[in-house]
Amino acid sequence: MRKAIASLILTTPLLGGCIVPVSVTPNLCREIGAKDGLQIRLAFGLARPDGSVIERQEWQQFVDSEITPRFPAGFTVIDAQGQWYDAAGHKVIQEGSRIVWIVAPSTDRSLQAHLRAIRQIYQKRFNQQAVGLTIQSGCSSFESLPVE
Repeated sequence: MRKAIASLILTTPLLGGCIVPVSVTPNLCREIGAKDGLQIRLAFGLARPDGSVIERQEWQQFVDSEITPRFPAGFTVIDAQGQWYDAAGHKVIQEGSRIVWIVAPSTDRSLQAHLRAIRQIYQKRFNQQAVGLTIQSGCSSFESLPVE
């Protein structure tokens, strides 16, 4: 019991830097005119199981036919280098990847279906084991500000 309490006392200060008081974020969002929403990141690997790479034009066709129609308000594509553990092959795989960053309202009822479709189509079309997905709530603003 003493060890548990000592551990808690020693680690509590470390957690302080990770926690933002609840009252700060909503106030800041309101002050800068930002809206509540979700920040979504999809992680797409660019290597096929046979070792060939998904070419830039294939990727762009996928973006144009599958992502753009579902998120016409916009998104950002980031070139990245990914790494993951292949449990079947018992090895670490490194490959080029793309991150698609989407900001969407949490009230969008089609969001789940859109994300599921994008992930499933990519997996099937490019023979991928998975497409990563992370979602965080927050606030965002993409409105233009007056230039002084």
